[in-house]
Amino acid sequence: MNLSFTFHAHQPNRLIPYDFFKIGEHAFYEDDALNGRMLSEVAERCYLPANRMVKQLIELSDGKFKLAYAISGVILEQAHYHRPDLIHSFQELAETGCVEFLAMPYYASLASLYSPEEFAEQVQEHCDLIEQLFQQRPTVLWNTGMLYSNAIAAQAYNMGFEGIMADGNSRMMSNRHTNDLQCAPLIAKTKTLIRNRHLSNDLANRRVDPSWSEYPLSPYTFADWLTQQSGQVVNISMDYETLGERQADTTGVFEFWRTMITAALFEDNVFVTPGEAVRLFPSTGTVDCPNPVTCSTFGTTTMWNGNVMQQEAIKKIYDLEAAVKASEDRDMIHVWRKLQSADHFHYMEKTNGFTPYPSPYDAYIYYMNALADLQVRVKQEAELVHKAGLTHLA
Repeated sequence: MNLSFTFHAHQPNRLIPYDFFKIGEHAFYEDDALNGRMLSEVAERCYLPANRMVKQLIELSDGKFKLAYAISGVILEQAHYHRPDLIHSFQELAETGCVEFLAMPYYASLASLYSPEEFAEQVQEHCDLIEQLFQQRPTVLWNTGMLYSNAIAAQAYNMGFEGIMADGNSRMMSNRHTNDLQCAPLIAKTKTLIRNRHLSNDLANRRVDPSWSEYPLSPYTFADWLTQQSGQVVNISMDYETLGERQADTTGVFEFWRTMITAALFEDNVFVTPGEAVRLFPSTGTVDCPNPVTCSTFGTTTMWNGNVMQQEAIKKIYDLEAAVKASEDRDMIHVWRKLQSADHFHYMEKTNGFTPYPSPYDAYIYYMNALADLQVRVKQEAELVHKAGLTHLA
């Protein structure tokens, strides 16, 4: 069987407790110390040991093991300042020739839903960074949270991508399509690679769940499940933080993965990257997905825009687009884009277990106060530009 493994890596820019009295007085919104500390902790528990494991598997298999990463621009930016050794570790993997880097919205934003033009610009910025760091130009798109719809697939086509990742949840398609490449309606040149939701969640969630009927899962059993699949390619995708962070080293996660990958290779499975898959296999049909779907628990976007606080915050950030871009201030545009990261809206949801804030309401207040300060600065910049224009005319 053909197997394609993709890991997504991202760390958010968490905000300081930005209260009302900071508006107009304090222009830096992020808790840089917390962000750096969290990145370092996850790097030590997950990213660096996982990268070492991947490199060992590539070397031991003589390059037969291949995989892909979707790494946000935000985490690469954090690593540049706090953990340059993490970037070097990924560069070592890139040099093996067995690792592919996928395109993403640089800021892990929801721009594909709210501003197609902004979405294209963020993806372009991300592709430029990937090429700069890893000497690869991405050919396959991984949208934030695997956001996918007919319209988003059309955007991927317009940007020239050969493929786009999508989650194989029941809101989108029947299971018989999961391991076959598809195309969105009227988008024949950009293929849709569908995540095998069931098998991916077996590894990402159920492997450490004592109530699961297959617990404790044997790596050999899972390798057999992969081998017995039908279709063109099995796409296994999950957050990289699964390895060593959400599933601690004490759960045997690294040994499980080493054994499972080795067993899958022994059973003559072939590992391909998403870019190789779209070049190797034709699409087998059309998948019609008029409404956005994600790889979230319920397959919807409600974790980001399901309540009034989230909806108001999203409206206000994207309402600023024209004014921010008119300023032509690169630093201001960068700050505005960092505030688009989907994490900010996710923290405004009650069920979020990863929030750094006391409550969803605190997340909302800090965000809206920071946004209010940005609005003040955008207005001040516009007034300066206007005055400069009048002076020039005089």
